[in-house]
Amino acid sequence: MTRPTPPRTTPFTRAELVLYALGFLAFFLFGLVQAGYGPAFPALGREYGQPVTVVGVVASLHFAGSAVGTLLLGPLLTRLSLRSSLMVAALGLLMGLLTVTFSPTWGLLLVGATLGGLAYGMLSAGFNLAFAELGPGPSNLVNGLFGVGSVVSPILVTLLARGSHGPPFLLMAVMAAGLAVGVRLLWPKPDRTGPDLSKGPSSDLADRLTQTAAPEVSKRVLTLFGLCFLLYVGIEAGYGNWATTYFARLGAGQPELLTSFYWLALTAGRFASAALGSRFSPLQTLSFATGGAILGSAVMVLGGLRLAPYGLVLSGFCIAPIFSAQLAWFTRSQPPRLAPYMLTLGSVGGAVLPALTGLALPRLGVISVPLAPMLIAALLMVCVLLLHRQLATRRLVPELTAS
Repeated sequence: MTRPTPPRTTPFTRAELVLYALGFLAFFLFGLVQAGYGPAFPALGREYGQPVTVVGVVASLHFAGSAVGTLLLGPLLTRLSLRSSLMVAALGLLMGLLTVTFSPTWGLLLVGATLGGLAYGMLSAGFNLAFAELGPGPSNLVNGLFGVGSVVSPILVTLLARGSHGPPFLLMAVMAAGLAVGVRLLWPKPDRTGPDLSKGPSSDLADRLTQTAAPEVSKRVLTLFGLCFLLYVGIEAGYGNWATTYFARLGAGQPELLTSFYWLALTAGRFASAALGSRFSPLQTLSFATGGAILGSAVMVLGGLRLAPYGLVLSGFCIAPIFSAQLAWFTRSQPPRLAPYMLTLGSVGGAVLPALTGLALPRLGVISVPLAPMLIAALLMVCVLLLHRQLATRRLVPELTAS
């Protein structure tokens, strides 16, 4: 079991301040890129003569590349340091975004989106792991910046992509170049003369990610962690993908606006979780979060159009700390080199579980939209309780053997 971390009383070191600055830039950029393709679909269709149904493959290739890139981080870290791996990934994202910006052909643009997605996945995994070492509070803080980027991105594309799709992606490429330079010049280097390795997480994380002699790993624990990541991303994506359809079928006047409230609630919840720091154990945090998701979904099921928006906002706010709490729990109890596989399972959940909701929609009707995340949240709560029990049991066994 992982206990709550006491509130911090010491000042931030230079290594940590640098890590936060680079993390803020990185996660804001992640939000811009991930939320930028959809609003650019009309401009892409006009410029390259593609129908809307075909233009959507750009985002699909980005997400597919991102899932593969997450897996590539582990093997890359067996040859390069975490700092060098992140720099390579930032340069890859730069090249992908420049290709998307200036591509003369549709096929080359798809290559750029795929390359950018690969680099995006590597960068996201590396920074998420680095901040997971600091705890769920800092991890929620930088993931909140991702939410800010996701909210800003559609506005940015709307303002800059009136004549061409290129300007917003060129701006993202400039930010990726700045990130690559920042990682190259500022990322904390290991200090082998002191016991605390620069008193920051970055160098220690690089060592731990590349350890070959890892402690014994329980397949049952890994399976439960994998299910937790898969189920959580399924909840988050399920709400985000189907809320507009749900409210439109209920007769809401501005269903898109109600969906945006969900993303704003998710972002606000991450900032609130960051402010609370690490005062609560993973079990407490995840129990609150899944319970809130179940309650919010129940309000959507039973409350009709009048109460459903409140249920959606409640769900978005409550699930906000789940990802960071799970990742911090995993990296502190399992070999961090296995974390990219957990993140990839999360991507699978985001792709598969919302699709199952779409299959249920013609059979069960609009109620399937809030019902699906409610059931998934209940399954997630069960997995969390079983995982807590497994980790507590594994902790007790060595103590009993020693006595």
